[in-house]
Amino acid sequence: MGRGDDDTVFCNVQMPLGQGRELLSLVTVLRESGAHPNLDLVFQYMLLELKMSIESVENPPTWGAGEPTKH
Repeated sequence: MGRGDDDTVFCNVQMPLGQGRELLSLVTVLRESGAHPNLDLVFQYMLLELKMSIESVENPPTWGAGEPTKH
């Protein structure tokens, strides 16, 4: 894939809202347990991404909705 020496792993996972909440809970418990200190930063990023995604589903942005503005 031509990324040279970069060994970064990416994971983009889609799931229903209920599973997202469950995964958020699981990652929270894992992070708070301290059992995987090498993954703490990964857990932080996962929690941030999950919280933002859940928030956007539960409270969709209102910009762009409704009547178009007249010029």
